[in-house]
Amino acid sequence: MANYYTLVSTYKEIERDSFYLDTQLRDLKLSIGWGDINPINKSQPEIKKIIEDFYPDLKGTVNPDNGAKSLSLFTNLRPGDIVFIRGIKKIIDVVVITSHAFFDKTGHYPDDYYLKISFVPLFSNKQTTIKTEDIPVDIYDEVLYEGGRSLVIRSLSEDIAKPLLKAIL
Repeated sequence: MANYYTLVSTYKEIERDSFYLDTQLRDLKLSIGWGDINPINKSQPEIKKIIEDFYPDLKGTVNPDNGAKSLSLFTNLRPGDIVFIRGIKKIIDVVVITSHAFFDKTGHYPDDYYLKISFVPLFSNKQTTIKTEDIPVDIYDEVLYEGGRSLVIRSLSEDIAKPLLKAIL
């Protein structure tokens, strides 16, 4: 059974569409960045500690918690999982994960985005898109926010993913 997620293509909002289309889609690899931090085979608390040690100025902020949660979710993606890729004010594609996460120092950004995972577009003959304003109102917050905040990656229930797929189609 597939699990469902949303993933922001990059933290650089202005580059979200182009980064996905020109880099991730071209390479058929999603990526997430925290520089040299390799979270593979580590627990969320271990990842948080590594982030705090590597970036001491972030200790006491929400960034280590958010980073640890994002990296942990990303490393737990499995083949067959479905990911809705978020661009600028829209979901710009839906993809199927085809590998386990791996750490590759040929980053998608200089010195960053080393954690990667392979994928294929769910619909190979066309890119799927839905503007965020067109997401059904009854699932809007569940798709885009958690606790009032947008997250880099988040898990979706099947009850949310199915109507979202239907809206996209």
